[in-house]
Amino acid sequence: MFIAKENNSVLNNISFTLGARIIVLFLSLSIGIIVARTLGPSGKGLLAVIAMIGTVVLQVGNLGIGTFNIYAISNKSVEKKDIIGNSFWSGLIIGAICFLIVLIFAFSFPVIFRNIPRSYLLIYLLSLPFVFWSNFFSSILTGEQKFRKLNIFVITAQAINLIGVILLLLFFKLNVFYIVIWYTLVNIISALLPMSFVFLRDGLHFNFDLKVLKKSLDYGIKICMAGIFAFLILRVDLYMVNFFKGMAEAGFYSLASSFGNIFFILPFSIIIVIFPKINAEGKTKKESIAKYSRISLFFVFLMAIGTILFIKLIIGLLYGQAFLPSVKPIILLLPGLIAWSAAAVLGQYFRSIGYPLKITISWFLVAVLNIILNFIYIPQYGMVAAALSSTVSYVLALCFHYYFFNKETGLGLYDVFVPRKAEIKSIFDRIYGFLRKDIKNVV
Repeated sequence: MFIAKENNSVLNNISFTLGARIIVLFLSLSIGIIVARTLGPSGKGLLAVIAMIGTVVLQVGNLGIGTFNIYAISNKSVEKKDIIGNSFWSGLIIGAICFLIVLIFAFSFPVIFRNIPRSYLLIYLLSLPFVFWSNFFSSILTGEQKFRKLNIFVITAQAINLIGVILLLLFFKLNVFYIVIWYTLVNIISALLPMSFVFLRDGLHFNFDLKVLKKSLDYGIKICMAGIFAFLILRVDLYMVNFFKGMAEAGFYSLASSFGNIFFILPFSIIIVIFPKINAEGKTKKESIAKYSRISLFFVFLMAIGTILFIKLIIGLLYGQAFLPSVKPIILLLPGLIAWSAAAVLGQYFRSIGYPLKITISWFLVAVLNIILNFIYIPQYGMVAAALSSTVSYVLALCFHYYFFNKETGLGLYDVFVPRKAEIKSIFDRIYGFLRKDIKNVV
């Protein structure tokens, strides 16, 4: 009875998180459509590249502190007040240092930021401390399994973002410069929501504990490095397309690249819910990971089939005929996105056991291969080569994850990749139950 309750709790949290991510995705797509329709491929490409640089800085600079916060909060290995204080000072210091480093590179090596106005980039990066605070304080809520609060904050911030974009582009008819400023303000809002909640609930804690910092780095640095390598596979190609082929083709490819967000919402929803849970599990954690890997893979595969059938129609209707060149790279990315969804879920097992160095090394090897392939083929084949390079890389990453998971747990291909009829039926029954309840409420 207790196990059934636990399973229901996990599934309810996954369902709520998935629903929230779908709403966020809808809001993000709406923003992307408005930007594409008003600013065209070049304007969309510029915004995508600037945002991508900011996200790369977050991936490089976070040092795994966010993941450690989830780990430490969920298993109560560190006092919450110490995590809050360290999160505040870490975000401020790391954000300031990262801004200065990018500033130096922007003026000393301008070729690195080719086709990107420095003023636009630097305005956006002024919000870096808030970007880190958003990550660190949201991870505190994740560790506490406060998924409803967290998802409400994410939806609120994205809804505010959409309203601003509508006013700036459709009502006031302003240009891309003002959107960059607006995105900077949205980063600040996104941080203030979870920060204010934590400070109001738990008090203003500004102590900085070096021992806690050491613990967080000992745990998080390997995860941070793996996250950097994994992120580079999906995002460095956008940078290289812009570098070698210009902003317009980067705009086309940014649509293909961001389309992966649709595939990531289910694995992300599973990951964010199960990681705090499996930290407390013993021998059963491997079965939990295998189960959610199967479920994720099944639904992502269904999404891929739907994409193949309808993507051309969707792109044409939403973004316009000018963006139809994005269709081919999207389709070429599909096998890689499917592979990534399974690798991401399997990766939570290794996070729960301290993240062995071999996983970080495997991501490094995959990232190096991806960069080499991009350098060789993007100058000649453009975004098609970028998409194929990412697909090859993610399939290889899944092979590494499965191999190590199999060695650690003894669970084979059938256990990890083949969904069970009862599991799928349970999910569809739950969806049907939610829909029937909503229809009754409307009637």
